[in-house]
Amino acid sequence: MTVQVLAVLAVLSALAPLSMDIYTPSLPLIQKELGASEWLAQASITACLLGIGIGQLIWGPLSDRLGRRPVIIAGVIGWALASVLSALSTTPEMLVAVRGIAGLCGAAGIVVSRSIVRDLSPDTRSVASRIGILSLTTAFAPILAPVVGLVIAHAWGWRADFVALAALGGGISLVFAFVVPETLSPERRTGAGRGGVLGALAAAARDRELACVAIAIGAHAFGFYAYIATASFIVERQFGYPPVAFALVFATNAAAMLCANVVFRRIVRHRHPAFALGIGLAVSIVAGALLVATSSARGPEWLLWTASTLFAGAAGIVLPGAHSWGQTTRVASGAASALTGSAQFLGGVLGSPLTGMIGPTAANLGVIVLLSSSIGLCAWLVARRRVERPRIDPVDERGGTASADGTPRDDRHL
Repeated sequence: MTVQVLAVLAVLSALAPLSMDIYTPSLPLIQKELGASEWLAQASITACLLGIGIGQLIWGPLSDRLGRRPVIIAGVIGWALASVLSALSTTPEMLVAVRGIAGLCGAAGIVVSRSIVRDLSPDTRSVASRIGILSLTTAFAPILAPVVGLVIAHAWGWRADFVALAALGGGISLVFAFVVPETLSPERRTGAGRGGVLGALAAAARDRELACVAIAIGAHAFGFYAYIATASFIVERQFGYPPVAFALVFATNAAAMLCANVVFRRIVRHRHPAFALGIGLAVSIVAGALLVATSSARGPEWLLWTASTLFAGAAGIVLPGAHSWGQTTRVASGAASALTGSAQFLGGVLGSPLTGMIGPTAANLGVIVLLSSSIGLCAWLVARRRVERPRIDPVDERGGTASADGTPRDDRHL
């Protein structure tokens, strides 16, 4: 795989998350112009998250049947058109609806990019390292998006944010068409008589190893998106700090995720992604326990900051660890990517509004992080036992074992 191909896949992985938050700095202006109330912010973000989660369940299995290129091109063009409609929105209901469509279409770039990585990688270590880069861009896009959106909106207005997204979609679709070849040959595609998309997803869900990995990342994402939705309220309302303090907290979180991603890529050079995922979930539990203990004892606020940084760093290991592990299972690549990807974003849909309902405090957030990460670790323990069982797959000529779609597996270094 060339650097150019990996760079294109990284951009494709960032499209849907980028569109989720690029317009958030302009929400007060959008609410005023469209005559919306406070519900617009949460509804538009939730619609996009829900679209990303559901979309991956559709595009992933389709790419196993139709090939990678037509699915990504169709999805990105749909995403660009949805961005144009967002710029033309005249009512809050229209904006929420087209943001959901944007998430649905943009999901193609996330889910199929991981499958292309698997198609072009010779072993588990290569898959994990490259997916680590894609996961990093997916996680960083929502962090960088508000800054970019603020600059664009300040110069040309909030509708220009969506025009910029549409231009990005059109440009990257053209680059993809010229740079990335079809990576799934016709003989490796799933047949049309296997129950369609639902049949492929059902078969993927019956793989207990993959199902447990999906539960692990979904549980962790529940806590992670609850943290993203709550952090600003804790910093600014509970403790009374100015917005610049929250920006500093988020900056350290972003740095922690970046460093953790580097650590992940080093780990998977010698160990199976399952090992890295277990480390990330364990650190998440420690972070949640530290949040609860510090809040209950009214400890120093720098400990809360430390706990949040630990949790963000753990996410930089958990997300690529789970997606990489999913790509090493016997399940067809697109369906496997769909299951882990949708679990991540649907977990976010459920987790992001929870703290708002029970109270956005550090103690409540700590309990959510502790419980969700513990559930994830339990699922990891079950899946880990299945990884450690001897494989009976035919050996591929490159030293790994062949998966269901012909992609080589490398089950050494567990």
